[in-house]
Amino acid sequence: MKWTRETLRADLVALFGHHAQEDIVVTEQSHLVADLGIDSLGVMEVIADIEDKFELSIPDEALREVETIADVATAIESKLAAQGRLLG
Repeated sequence: MKWTRETLRADLVALFGHHAQEDIVVTEQSHLVADLGIDSLGVMEVIADIEDKFELSIPDEALREVETIADVATAIESKLAAQGRLLG
């Protein structure tokens, strides 16, 4: 499957919304821990969902480099672009 940057980011916001604490507004600028209240186990669950959704593998060390949903989106965009699966 192929994505545009817009559809990828919308999918990520929705996916993180399923894992965030109740009544939290999720945006691309949301910090995974500070804003969404996702603990380390929750982050691993989200990563598993992302890997399934976008059919890719995310190395554990990549988790240390992301703080916001936008950071996650940028990393996924790079992987998908390298695989020819990012449109635009």
